[in-house]
Formats: sequence, C-alpha cells, structure tokens
Amino acid sequence: MISYKESGVSIENGDLLTEIIRKDMKTDNIGNFAGLYEHPYIPEYYLAGCTDGVGTKVIPLSQRKKYETIAIDLIAMNLNDLICTGAKPLFFLDYFATNTLNVEAASAFILALRKELEKYGCTLLGGETAELGDLVKEGHFDVGGFMTGIVRKDKVLKKENVKEGDVIIALKSSGPHSNGYSLIRKLHDSGLLNDELFEAALEPTYIYANEVISLTERGAVHAAANITGGGIEGNLVRSIPEHLCAVVYKNKIIKQPLFEELQKLAGEDEAYKTFNMGVGLCLITDTARKDAVFETCKAYEPFVIGEVVKNEKNTNFCFG
Repeated sequence: MISYKESGVSIENGDLLTEIIRKDMKTDNIGNFAGLYEHPYIPEYYLAGCTDGVGTKVIPLSQRKKYETIAIDLIAMNLNDLICTGAKPLFFLDYFATNTLNVEAASAFILALRKELEKYGCTLLGGETAELGDLVKEGHFDVGGFMTGIVRKDKVLKKENVKEGDVIIALKSSGPHSNGYSLIRKLHDSGLLNDELFEAALEPTYIYANEVISLTERGAVHAAANITGGGIEGNLVRSIPEHLCAVVYKNKIIKQPLFEELQKLAGEDEAYKTFNMGVGLCLITDTARKDAVFETCKAYEPFVIGEVVKNEKNTNFCFG
C-alpha cells in the first residue's frame, strides 16, 4: 500500500504549521474555512476571504488541455470554503505561474474563470501571470485563487450555532474534487489504479454555492464543512464546538467505484484521511429543517451521514 506521505504530502505537517500560526496570531480565523473581517463602514456585515489552489491535479488536466476544468476546480476550492461562513462571493483574483507563457492555455483558463464565476454572481476582478523559468518545470504551470465575499453578522454559519441533536447532511462529491492527487497520480503511475478510474478522478469539482447561500438566507443551516484535504473527520471537526461530538456513519455514504478502489489500494484509514470518500460538503442543521435542505440540494443526492451528540469521550468526532 502507498500512503499520502510516501507520495510527497504530509497532512500532519500541514496541521502542525496551522497550529503554530494559530498560537502566534491569536485569531479565530486561522484554521477556519474562510476568514472574517470586520470594518466600521459596514457594521452589520463581515467581509469573508479565502485562498486556495488546485494542487497537482493541474498536471493531468493540463496534459489533456482541460483548462475549463482547472478553472472550475480553482473556483470550487475557494467558493466551497467561502460558503462555509454563509458568505456570498463578491470578487475573485487569480495567480497563474508558469515556466514559459502558453497563450492558448492561459487565455482558455482565464476566459473559463470569468464564465464560471458569472454563475455565482462573482466578478473576476484581476490577477497575475508570472513566468518563473527557474522555479516551475518546463511545460508546467500552477494556479492559485483569492476570493472575497460578504455575509450579514446575524447570518454567519459557525460552530457556535450547532446544537445537540442536530443532523449532519452530506452532499455527494463529483470525485476527489481537488485533493489527494499526489497519491492518485502515484497509484496510477505505478499501474495500481487503472486508466478508467483515473479519468473518472479528473471530473470537475462540484460547486455548492447557490444552494448553500439560499439555505443560509432562510436560516436553514447552522454550520457547514467543505470536505477537502484531511477527509471527513479533519474538516467536519472545524464546525463542531468543544462540548459536542459529530458521529458519522460510514455505511451511510453513497459508494463510488473510484473510492472503493482507492480504499483497497491505500487502506481504509489512509483513504478516509486523504480523500472525501464521496462526501463533498456537510451541512449541519436541526431535524425540522432537514427536508428543506434535501429539497434545495437535491442535485447532489443529499443524505444524512450522522448526528451531533454530547462530547462524553473527550473527542469532537467519531465514526459510528
């Protein structure tokens, strides 16, 4: 079996860095899906901001000239984080770093960004293109994104809203989204993951923004968690207060052939720590609003994946 660490990525080191920064900066924003900024000019609102990239999924996508997918993935990695605060997107900026500028690739990517952002009422405000011949490998490029949004203070999604007895609703993912591709690529390059499943792993990331924003405006959701690197546990705990525990039932998860195979190849613990395992986003709400969430998010085959109980075992998360 090949682990994520053996493929070149350490989740533990990432968590350690976050904790070091959190202690030094002494702010609640560190470790959240997006940061909240308060300004006296808009006393009833927070500005929300986040940044993210697509990771090494860019490599097979660019080789296949799937520039639109790269654009969608970049927006998704930012917007799915932003909506975990309940914020609506305002504007987006991109960073395109390459060895030598390929105008066809760069223009296709940027035009796709603008087109996709329009679906969510978000403006492509600007960006930066950098040629870094001594830093980026020939024939390769990397992308990053920066998103700003706005949310009313009385509408913020946060763990403090979560209550004992709440249900945890999962929205289906389109695949691994944009996480774990150093391991996926290594498994494929080693001949362990077949071409069909590898191609399935390159599907664009689902973007849940319009549905979650609608639910937020109606007060139908308490908190949300974007399931990215670190898997279900590593992300869901960010939306659970200390005195409560999220209980998640693996047997409730909609099975996808790709994740079944990844679990066989990497082992169950490693797979659940690295991949979303078919769960793209978790929404936490009370039972009375469950039907509203199901109806609004029906495109993503919502299902109850768990519940919130008292923290009686000194843990914020457990698999049931």
